[in-house]
Amino acid sequence: MKQLTGFIPIAALPESTAASAKQQLLEAIEWLHKEGAATETNLKLLTAIAESILCSEESYTRFLQCGFDAAIEFFDTNSQNWEFEESMLSHHNPRNWDKYKQLQQTRALLSTTQQI
Repeated sequence: MKQLTGFIPIAALPESTAASAKQQLLEAIEWLHKEGAATETNLKLLTAIAESILCSEESYTRFLQCGFDAAIEFFDTNSQNWEFEESMLSHHNPRNWDKYKQLQQTRALLSTTQQI
């Protein structure tokens, strides 16, 4: 599955990489607090993502998709008065984020392998 998705469960990572991932998660939480966005919902979503990594690649993908769905809905609502091109090209648009594009490729691969 690693060859298809590029994903390795955190438990399988070398200790130095796992420590780096943990540090990045802590930095994300600190950033949310600093920006005043550390709501219960956001922190539960982060917890769900972190816990899903330990479950399966499919769970991890579903949690990421849930987060992106929420981000896209929020962006679409807040940019409804923008010019169309400005909205589509904005770096605030989750559809333009590399991680979102990777997720879409991963989901396409997973759906293809599940059909076989």
